[in-house]
Amino acid sequence: MSDHQQNKTQRNNETAMAPLKTTMPTSTAKQPPQYVDTRPMITRKSLSDPLIGAAAKSKWTVQHSNLKARPSPTPTTPCALPPPQKCTSRLVKHTSADIISGRIAMTLQARSIKAKYCKSAAKCRTLDFVKFYIRLYVVPGDDGGVLVELQRVSGDYLSFMYDCRAILDAAEGKDVIMESNEYNSKAMYLRLPVSQMSFVCNDDIVLEHDLKTTQDEEDIINITSELLSSPQSDSNMLGMESLVSLVDANLTSKSTAILAAKRLVCTRHESGNGPFSLHNYAMSLIIYEDDHENDDEDDSSLEGDATSLSMKVSLNRSIAEHTRRLRTHALMALSNALDLLNSEKILCDTISASKEWYASVLIPSLIDNVKSASSKPYDATLAARCLTSLAMCSKVFASTMKNNEGCKNAGGGGGCLSALERAGQIGRDEFELLLRDVERCQSTLLGC
Repeated sequence: MSDHQQNKTQRNNETAMAPLKTTMPTSTAKQPPQYVDTRPMITRKSLSDPLIGAAAKSKWTVQHSNLKARPSPTPTTPCALPPPQKCTSRLVKHTSADIISGRIAMTLQARSIKAKYCKSAAKCRTLDFVKFYIRLYVVPGDDGGVLVELQRVSGDYLSFMYDCRAILDAAEGKDVIMESNEYNSKAMYLRLPVSQMSFVCNDDIVLEHDLKTTQDEEDIINITSELLSSPQSDSNMLGMESLVSLVDANLTSKSTAILAAKRLVCTRHESGNGPFSLHNYAMSLIIYEDDHENDDEDDSSLEGDATSLSMKVSLNRSIAEHTRRLRTHALMALSNALDLLNSEKILCDTISASKEWYASVLIPSLIDNVKSASSKPYDATLAARCLTSLAMCSKVFASTMKNNEGCKNAGGGGGCLSALERAGQIGRDEFELLLRDVERCQSTLLGC
């Protein structure tokens, strides 16, 4: 046999042994799109479920046959949706809707974005209080597929686009790298403590903030108190945002942060809060739930368009959103303050005169927040952080949480450990940040 015949026989054998590629058309004629059951390529260091692509575990499963076409403006319906924006939409071809929705649901869980699902739409809320909708539409034809479109309702645009790009990439099956730092979306100057920045460490530079006295620091905190005591709701919100920054040593000087933290965790008499008590204001937001808070949980607009959505926003929902944000900021400020004072080994001494109030009032309220993880996962996350700091501070607090002593107002269904167990399952399915903080709290309690 000649060399030419041997090479031809070898190529034929290799072709016969090669696996068939069924996902590619075998002819040049137009073929209907073939849906490939591919797994979403999402990578993150704290991945808890190895079966990340399993459709059975997805919280959002959209049947491809139930998808509708995107409404377009017509002479009879001029108020329909405008054309999709390229930066907030993506056409995914050759993939069924259930696979796409599963990818999106897993990405939302990994990024700790609260979502409510209804048929082919999802209502989302981020940690930065950005609200947006995700909708899936079918695009018929040989060049069609599934159109994934995001629509921002309220909140910061840059924060929205940060999550929007990741969601659209995940819908296509691209890699979505999740950083371990929960503050990965913040600018670099917000990640590094001021005291560690290069221009502060330079001995030749004298900065104005180094010359501040205790009175200067108190004046800064008093400005926040004036905002919180204002009858204007927007001033109250600005004051709460300022308080969250004041008790964060990454955003202000440590001495100012410690002073603000003491005024937050102590009563008026102990900390010299003056005519306005930061403690009373923040704790009242945490302990007493407003009747309007649940008015914000409205699913009636999930299947509607932008026009109907804006017309349905009522006064009660605006009040509910404002109250909910104030309450979340209060929990953020408290968790920052407790963590700061605990890291400085002064938390126990600071709250020594109020331990009974913490054990009988605050801890049961924080457990209540953990139990509301299904509807308010971020509040539950912050409450778990507060419980962790209190448990690390005092073994009495830890024993109170484990034994459910003094926690009669914590609602039904058991005490802290059982609430953490249920919250951990919710975090595993829907909210990654909640899972991490719940596991840390459980480890702290079991180690005491």
